[in-house]
Amino acid sequence: METTDTASLAVTEPLLSGSNEISLDDKGRFVVPVRFRALLKEYCNGELTLTRSLSDKCLWIYPKPKWECVVRQLGCLPTLTDPLCRAVQRVVLGNAISVKTDAQYRLLVPPELRRQVSLEHKAWLLGFSDKFELWADEQLQKQRLQDEKIMSCALEHFDEHKALSELKL
Repeated sequence: METTDTASLAVTEPLLSGSNEISLDDKGRFVVPVRFRALLKEYCNGELTLTRSLSDKCLWIYPKPKWECVVRQLGCLPTLTDPLCRAVQRVVLGNAISVKTDAQYRLLVPPELRRQVSLEHKAWLLGFSDKFELWADEQLQKQRLQDEKIMSCALEHFDEHKALSELKL
């Protein structure tokens, strides 16, 4: 059985998971939850990129090394010939803003991004493997209801779903 040194794994490939209720102050800043601070400091020196999600009314927050991978992948898309590829670049790259945590581990969410996803004071930060999702409270509650409907309908045929058929939970 192969083992993995989780300490070295955390530095090279952080696993961002869990949900945290957060508050944005009047300037649009939120404090990064304590459990992510050391990881973000070590992995990306607190440098992150915020952008719009392609599919949901939330923001994606990438640590800098992961964002650089996203930029490379998007740069390879055939944007001259494919309108969908152009649209993807416009949404993801056109809304991207680099930020850095301050001394109090706060991140500023610029007003234009807050407006696009209806983000006010109460929000949720969800770890989503290699990035975070930042949700307005009301939007996340709607999404959770939608997710429940999708899951309850799909569970009967879970093993028939191509991407999920081999998943062992």
